Parts: sequence; structure tokens; C-alpha cells
Amino acid sequence: MTATTPPMSAERIADLLGRPRPTPEQTEVIEAPLEPMLVVAGAGSGKTETMSARVVWLIANGLVEPHAVLGLTFTRKAAGELSERVTRRLRQLRRAVPGRVDGVLDALDRPTISTYNSYAASLVSDHGLRIGREPGARLLSEATQWQVASEVVERWHGDLETDAAVSTVVGAVLDLSGALDEHLLSVADARAGIARLVDDIAATPPGGRRTTLHADVVKLVRSLGERHRLLDVVEAYQERKRTMDALDFGDQVSLAAQLAEGVEAVGQGERDRFRVVLLDEYQDTSYAQIRLLSALFGSGHPVTAVGDPNQSIYGWRGASASGPARFPDQFRTAGGAPAHVHRLSTSWRNDLAVLDVANTTSAPLFAADPGNSLPALVARPDAGIGSVHGVYAATVEEEAAAVAELVAKRWEPGTTTAAVLCRARSQFPLIEAALRVRGLPV
Repeated sequence: MTATTPPMSAERIADLLGRPRPTPEQTEVIEAPLEPMLVVAGAGSGKTETMSARVVWLIANGLVEPHAVLGLTFTRKAAGELSERVTRRLRQLRRAVPGRVDGVLDALDRPTISTYNSYAASLVSDHGLRIGREPGARLLSEATQWQVASEVVERWHGDLETDAAVSTVVGAVLDLSGALDEHLLSVADARAGIARLVDDIAATPPGGRRTTLHADVVKLVRSLGERHRLLDVVEAYQERKRTMDALDFGDQVSLAAQLAEGVEAVGQGERDRFRVVLLDEYQDTSYAQIRLLSALFGSGHPVTAVGDPNQSIYGWRGASASGPARFPDQFRTAGGAPAHVHRLSTSWRNDLAVLDVANTTSAPLFAADPGNSLPALVARPDAGIGSVHGVYAATVEEEAAAVAELVAKRWEPGTTTAAVLCRARSQFPLIEAALRVRGLPV
């Protein structure tokens, strides 16, 4: 965009692309200044569409070159969808307004859309030698990780004081090693932390009239002791990986974080390379990933994080729903102010009755986090009335039959798709059998 070229609004770009005009909430995000911001996006509120529109708006108005945009998400599928959507919109815009975004179809001048792990792996590959890691280290698959850990456990001569099966110990070693990586802790850090915790428990009076520790506390101390002994095996497993010149997924993130925090040139290079950064599903980022990203792109860099703390699903690997709440302080503006917070509260996915149930069910979550959660989701302008059905089944078989009946009544071959969400994997066979009895493809 030249000095005489008027800026294109988000609404104008949507019109040119034949897309629905963005809501006022979406427009605020799309046209926001190049500063850090958090977008708290409710379920079905069009966050991918808004992220795509943000990138297109920035490029169309000459605020950033396509190759200077970095987008990170969790799955290859999501990364591919965002990349394809942005590229397609830029092609459409170039045809609609010749000369506005020339060059965006150049293979070398496209946004970089990647998964968090792939991006961390690229940093380790490019800069690993700075911390003594070979750039050609091979990535261990989950099966190979199990094989290596199993060899370490089976050759272990020390007494772990457990009668658990070898497979259970191997799984515990891998889980504990991964947890250390996700929290950027060394084996020595973990040993010291467990020892302090056990000492604190021992120094705490039982309370009340009790003269001994409660059974649950005794069980906790025993569990901590098992973990403390297991750390020796974890250390041997990690050493085995180093001798093999191999890494697992946890290593990639922890090493990348070490590079970002310990080598200033790495962060400076990434900030020079990527002028705009978009972080998808931010509520699912782990402690190590947040440390990595804040070290690289903190201090006023234009980072847009999109997420919903009410949808956090990766707590088992170090993620926390409180991550978005901390974003404004961790990614402050260049002037030192907390990052701006925007919200997307229009649901494009559900009709009125479904939203009513969803908002009622989610009300306790909103009340528990009034500072950062979304208000009740509102329906899209053309939303229908919708319907919600409740079934009280005496058995899981009756429940499966009811689900199959509901799907069968609405099934139109060739045009209908459906998904059934289950509480546990044990329900899958029952649901599948019930659907097949009704002649439905599964």
C-alpha cells in the first residue's frame, strides 16, 4: 500500500471476497493496531475466520509482508486449514483488486503456519549447536520412546521398592520425563522439590486430636517417595537419549525454551523474521511453550493469542486454563501496559435453544472467572429456534438406542453428517452397534 492508497476496511475486504461482514467484535480484532492482544473466543465464535481475516487485512493494507507472518496452532490439520484459508483469500483479493497484494502467490512469500511443536523443532534444528545439541538429532516416535525406556527399566539394578509391572514403570518413566520437560525442570530440580515437600509434610502437625498423619497423607508421602526413586531411572532414560543423539517431543520444546531464554540472538532473529505472530488455542499451551513464546515475542511484539479458558483440554501435559489470564502481563505493550483483551461472543454454530442450554450449563464457569471468561454467547443474526432433547435412560444400551433413533430420524444419505460425543471409550462399541442396527454408516 502506498502513501496515497486509502486503507481497506475489514468490511470492504469481506465484500470483495463475497464473505459475510464481520461483527463489530470481529472488526475490532481484525483492524487492531500492531500490538499484543488476547482474543477470548467462545465456542463456535468464528476464531479461525477472524484470524484469517486479520492476516488478510494486515497484508492488504501493507502493514506486514506475507512471509513475515507466523501462525502457530496444535494440529497439522488446523495449521493446514488456516494456511489454506489465508492463501485462498489472498488469491481472491488479488483478483478483485489488481496490484493490491501482488506477489502473495510467490511460494517464498507466504505466511508460515505451523504447529507449536514443529516450530520448536525448527528452532532446535537451526540453533541447537548454541547449547551443545546436534542439529541432526533424530526425533523418537512414541513407539521408539517406549522401546528405549523399556530397555532402561529392564536393565535397572537398583531397588525401586515397587511391585508394579514393568510396563507400568515404563509408562511412569515416560510420563515423569515428559512432565519435567513441560515444566522446564531438571531431574535435580525435581529431586530437591520432592525432598522439600516431604520435609514440609513431616514438619506439619497432624492437627486436632490426631497423633499420626491421616491415611491419605501417608499415601501421598509414599507416592512422593516412589517418584523420587523413579527420578534415577528418568535420568538414565534422558542420558540414553543423549547418547543416541535423539529427542522426543518434550525435548524439542524444552530445548527451544532454553535457546529463547539463554541466547539473545535467537529471539532477535525470530522477531526480525516474523513481524506479526498469531497463537491459536492459547489456553492449551504448556508452561514450557509459554516460556518459549514470551522469551521470543514478549516486550511489545505484535502477538495475537486466541483462546477460551473454558475449553482447556490439555491440563494433563502442563497446560492451564489460567494461561490466557496471564497473557496481558506476560506480553505487555512496548510502553509497558498490559496487552489489550478482546472478546468474540457471537456463536455461528448453534441455534437459540442450544445456546440457552450451553449458557445455563456454563454459568458457574463464568462466575468463577469473571475477569477473563466470556459473557453468555449470543446467537448469530439468522439463528433458528433450534431444539434440545433430553433422555433419561435406565441402561447404557437404552441410551445408545435413543442416540441411534435420534440420528436415524434426521439421516439423509449423501447430505447428512453426524457426530456422537461419548463420556468414555467404553461407550463406543455400544453406540456403533446401535447405529449399525438402524442401517447407518459408521
